[in-house]
Amino acid sequence: MAIFLNAASVKIGTVDITDHVTSATLTQSADELEVTALGDGSRKYVAGLQTGTLDLEFLNDFAAANVCATLQSAIYTTVVAKLVPGPGTTISATNPLYTVSILINNLTPIAGAAGEMSTSSLSFTCNSTIVQTTTGTW
Repeated sequence: MAIFLNAASVKIGTVDITDHVTSATLTQSADELEVTALGDGSRKYVAGLQTGTLDLEFLNDFAAANVCATLQSAIYTTVVAKLVPGPGTTISATNPLYTVSILINNLTPIAGAAGEMSTSSLSFTCNSTIVQTTTGTW
């Protein structure tokens, strides 16, 4: 299931990068394990190990404690990402909090052409299950 975030809030570690994110997609999936037995009329499957990805597009900013510095300091490590799909950071049934550990294994610190904004489009592998809660703090 893909969860598309509109007016979302995004935090990597303890740094809120929402004001630089232009697009975010959190995708949840699981391995399909076949459990078809003799005599079954069709193939049957169950969910196996979970996996996911967090795709972010953002405006590069090299200021201290901002998006590029945050990701650069976390390169090749696992950090916690938090996402809220709606506007604001109040957690509720209609604005759930998604928490997941992601592996920061790729960066594109320099991107763009003359006269263009410097942007990055990155995909991070989830290193934990994606947890959705309707209570808690941002």
